[in-house]
Amino acid sequence: MARPALVVLTSDPQLRAWALSWDLRGVEPHFHDDPPTALSAARKLPVWLFVCDARATPSVPEGLVRKILALPAAPEVLVLAQSAPSAALELPVENLHVGAPDPLALRQQAERLLRLQEVRHQSGIAGSSAAIRGVISTIAQVAPLEVPVLIQGESGTGKELVAQALHRGSHRHERPFVSVNVGSLAETLLESELFGHERGAFTGAVVRREGVFERADGGTLFLDEVGEMSLAMQVKLLRVLETSEFMRVGASVPLRTDVRLLAATHRSLEDGISAGTFRGDLYYRLKVIKIEIPPLRERREDIPLLVQHFLEEANRKHGLQLRGITRDALDRFLRYAWPGNVRELRNVVSSMAVLARGERLGVEDLPSELREGGTARRALPVAFGPPDGAAFEAAGALLTPWLVSLTRDLKEVLARLARLEAATVPGGGPGGAEGAWAPLTSDAEFTPVHPDAPQDLAGAERAMIVAALRQHAGNRRRTAQQLGISERTLYRKLKRFGLG
Repeated sequence: MARPALVVLTSDPQLRAWALSWDLRGVEPHFHDDPPTALSAARKLPVWLFVCDARATPSVPEGLVRKILALPAAPEVLVLAQSAPSAALELPVENLHVGAPDPLALRQQAERLLRLQEVRHQSGIAGSSAAIRGVISTIAQVAPLEVPVLIQGESGTGKELVAQALHRGSHRHERPFVSVNVGSLAETLLESELFGHERGAFTGAVVRREGVFERADGGTLFLDEVGEMSLAMQVKLLRVLETSEFMRVGASVPLRTDVRLLAATHRSLEDGISAGTFRGDLYYRLKVIKIEIPPLRERREDIPLLVQHFLEEANRKHGLQLRGITRDALDRFLRYAWPGNVRELRNVVSSMAVLARGERLGVEDLPSELREGGTARRALPVAFGPPDGAAFEAAGALLTPWLVSLTRDLKEVLARLARLEAATVPGGGPGGAEGAWAPLTSDAEFTPVHPDAPQDLAGAERAMIVAALRQHAGNRRRTAQQLGISERTLYRKLKRFGLG
């Protein structure tokens, strides 16, 4: 397998010398002084980082950067520019080094980006959306630290992948990584699984058994679905976190343990605290750092890359030679809600690959729940591999029908809400004396839009967020719950709309 590559587009010999001094983490450097040659090399190599020296050009080569970002390898891009690009340019890259290059700052920036790629490739976390980039960035920053991490996300989003990535990037990576699903065990079995038991401690305990705190000593312990733990077990877990001591079931002498604890849950532990089902002191012990993994429906732009990743995985595992997926089949993937998240997507691609009737996955290979969604369009082949300019343009066009459908659905919802609001006003229709309508709870009084709300998608979304914030007196957690999104997503949208 080819080594990962660093491609540097520059005619500056000093920049070449600086690049050779970076911590390349096993990455092989390639230097080119003209864009077509650099682009051609990037299409042939597994690129981790592409450095574009645009200081000698009047403007940053936006088209080149877009083509690099569209490569299947999903490389990081670092642009060196003489001055910041104009707002109209909207360069699709977060890493922009403006002005005279500072060797130390440039080195730190490049090494950080290479570290992100190392985490991405070691963890198997695929995706280039802002949300997934944020998760990978947090992993890279937090992994070496000896702090507990709480990983929150729906079932199937990849919480254990994140935990394993945190372990691999830590100083404990050569020690055990032990995982236990708290929610799958009855309380009587859970205590023994966590702390172990002595022989004769209970019926059936014919031998002494070590618990996961012993087996993970010196390494990392991952407790999945920690929100399912009873209050009694929460007290015992809290004591271990505070004292690093525990006792096997049936023992009288405490044992010490040295583990880094990672916990995960699909529930809102904050809601559990309010409901009295989860201890606040344990929550704050577990969430020194919190990583939220967004559901797949909130990052649909990652679906094509994930399909490619899982299809290549199926090719390797089963000795297949599938070349890609048709555009119509991919369109169905983009429309589907994916309640099982990435796990469901992986299973669907694997099943389709094994039963595929042609060299590309098509609509005829889809399971019924995807085949029945949406209207069929002409099936154009989408092959995996380096896209040319036309293929990149087509990728943008692929999302158009879904966006149009989403906009139409949103406008319909806005119209219905407007009619409902009018109906609650005296004399406004069904809200008269005989058919008066009254909300059952305070939450039901929440009216996200008004009849004169903006009819474009971004404007309507902003109006809904503003109304929700007003309803909850600026409380962002309750606002996010009201809108059905994560707090992380809300913060991102507040920044986008200038509300933060």
